[in-house]
Amino acid sequence: MYDRNRVDCVETTETLSAELDGEASEEERLAAEAHLGGCADCRQHYEAMAAITRSARLLPVEPGPDVTASVLPAWQPRLLDRLRGRAGRRLRLMLRGMLALVAAVQLLVALLQVTGTGVSVHANPAPGGTMPHISHETGAWNAAIAVALGWVALRAQHAAAHLPLLFSFACVLFGLSGFDLVLGNVSTARVASHLPILFGVLLVAGLAVLRSEESGPDTPRAKRPEHAVDVGGDEAPEPVTRRWDGSAPPSARHRESA
Repeated sequence: MYDRNRVDCVETTETLSAELDGEASEEERLAAEAHLGGCADCRQHYEAMAAITRSARLLPVEPGPDVTASVLPAWQPRLLDRLRGRAGRRLRLMLRGMLALVAAVQLLVALLQVTGTGVSVHANPAPGGTMPHISHETGAWNAAIAVALGWVALRAQHAAAHLPLLFSFACVLFGLSGFDLVLGNVSTARVASHLPILFGVLLVAGLAVLRSEESGPDTPRAKRPEHAVDVGGDEAPEPVTRRWDGSAPPSARHRESA
């Protein structure tokens, strides 16, 4: 429905709603009032809107539930997050020290096997059957594991990269050792010589979980590129100018600057 000013009821309703919120302009308000003078439906609708708005504004504000106790814990860092930061630096240093000690013990076991003074491979070795090649082979493996453990102790940020290989090796080693021990194919002392590997894998796993999120002594600094431009000095770098050597037509930007 339109009035003589060509203002319809829908537009008037929108204007009146904006007026109740204090957002209608003076021109819109005057046009809406003029429309109300000749439209009973809009006057009734406006009275209903005004009553609802007034009731909503006069309602008492009741205090809402206190959600601080339920929301605040979500913003607090977890124990693992705290241990990955400065709070866990002492723990990480302790694990690295223990891992270095385990690496030294593992290297000693490897040297004893390589030199033939360590524990034998079989539970009841035959006289003269020292099996030097197997001793040398297992000694080389143990030496490699010792080097890997020592490297992780020195550079703890590489713990996660070494963990899959060390963990899989430890699982297969102790699984087969337990099977051979039950069948009597290996001595208890030989199985006990593998314990440093187990302790080392557990320490590497701990360092991988407690990896530091901050840049510290564990993280090597990136090397400076040879082509890097030093902007920290007093002198500004010289601008790079390009000259056309005549081999190809110059670009449009070059022609405009020329």
